[in-house]
Amino acid sequence: MISQENLFQPDKYKVFLGEGKSVGFCTIWNEPEATVKRDPRVLERSAIVGTLYSRQGVNAILRNLALNPQIRTLYLWGYGTLSNTPFGLTGKSILVNIWTGGIDENHMVRGTSFKIDSEIPATVIETIRANVELRDISTLTFEEAMASLQQSGDAVPYMRPQVFPDPVQEKIDMFPSEQVGWLVRGRTVVEAWTRVVDRIMRYGTTKGTQYGMQQRELIGVTWVISAEDPAEPFLNVDWPEEVRKTIGLTKEAINEYHGVFLSKELPAGITYTYGNRLMQYPAPGGAPIDQIEDVIIKSFRSSPDTRRAVATTMVPPIDKDSNEPPCITQVQALQSGGALHFLVTVRSHDIFKAAIPNAFGLRMLQMRVASELGFSMGVLQITSQSAHIYEADWDNAKKLAACVVWEREPEKIFRPELHADPRGVVVVLIKEDEIVAEIKAPTGEDLIEIRGKTAKDVAAKLSQLDLLSRSDHLLDIGMELEKAEIAKQKGIVYIQDRPLRF
Repeated sequence: MISQENLFQPDKYKVFLGEGKSVGFCTIWNEPEATVKRDPRVLERSAIVGTLYSRQGVNAILRNLALNPQIRTLYLWGYGTLSNTPFGLTGKSILVNIWTGGIDENHMVRGTSFKIDSEIPATVIETIRANVELRDISTLTFEEAMASLQQSGDAVPYMRPQVFPDPVQEKIDMFPSEQVGWLVRGRTVVEAWTRVVDRIMRYGTTKGTQYGMQQRELIGVTWVISAEDPAEPFLNVDWPEEVRKTIGLTKEAINEYHGVFLSKELPAGITYTYGNRLMQYPAPGGAPIDQIEDVIIKSFRSSPDTRRAVATTMVPPIDKDSNEPPCITQVQALQSGGALHFLVTVRSHDIFKAAIPNAFGLRMLQMRVASELGFSMGVLQITSQSAHIYEADWDNAKKLAACVVWEREPEKIFRPELHADPRGVVVVLIKEDEIVAEIKAPTGEDLIEIRGKTAKDVAAKLSQLDLLSRSDHLLDIGMELEKAEIAKQKGIVYIQDRPLRF
């Protein structure tokens, strides 16, 4: 029989050891423990029983086969709904591709984008392929699979057991993500901008540009600035002066850029400025249009609830053949609760070099319009359809994200002005032998009550209704729900945000 010493990381990759000698039985997402309990013949006829959940598990299978060369047949059984979804099949397809095509000189499984651990020699993989039969019995029911599971006649090892160094995790250049559609929030321009930079360097796709250089890009990034005072911009960061100049985070750069948005005049030798396009928009056969006065402000004077206060910078007859059409393409103003919000669309946004001056200029324009109309300042929402950082700035962007985000200790003291969930607060308690989550508005009014027998019941409903907005709030309430369930089971007192006393 195989011993635990002859397995690769058995604590991490759990398997069951059977009485067989030459057969491995691998389920595809089906729980192996349930399989073993269902029919003892699995362990009678198999030397090892495990499951394959992901692509990474393929490396563990190859390592265990190399450690146990007496295994001459590997059965794959993936019968059921989960086993046959694209997600469930991802590991199986890699394994099948190894047996059909092997790996290339870069350790990539042919026909896939998956790389086998470099610590496993290609020669050993070839030896395994040549001596171990892969049998896919996924189309068989459980009973049919058990009937087909036969001990191989040849249990003689085809090589000496091979032990390889543990895999060294390669540096991940890009984390997996939803790719399109992002939301970040910050009280200040710098706070929101820093989070956008981090998201691009963590999740952005590396691709080419029309200028011949590389970029890291996220598609559809909406960043919301809620409390920046354009008259007193927040610039108090201890970043290198050279970086501050590059990103435009200096008083000189910000003051200079205000003119780009607040002046309608077109400097000599310049094709356009945003202020010029917004306040001197070319009108075919007529006088230029001041979109700030004659569209946005005029629309609000007609109705404070207008949705027509929209200005554009694109002029198709001029821009259709231009190599540098405007990046900021639309500015819309909406009012709610007496606050004027600016919603800006940017078709192409150089986040590292242009985004900060853009944001401060837009915030200043927003203040001008709000003041003239008698509204308070609302949020500035910028949607960067192509939020990118050019390769020349990657090094500085990575260092900045590491310093400001990754290496900073998370705050553990709750500060309402920074950490409060705008969707409300949750009071967790136990009532009538049920776990209860009372959702209240930020101002304290009762909104909704969710009950359940278990923490999971309540958490699932909270998630389904999308009642909370902050990830830290969701995690905190999840922990409190679990504490409440433990307290209910043990018959002890539960008080939110207090340790359980056993």
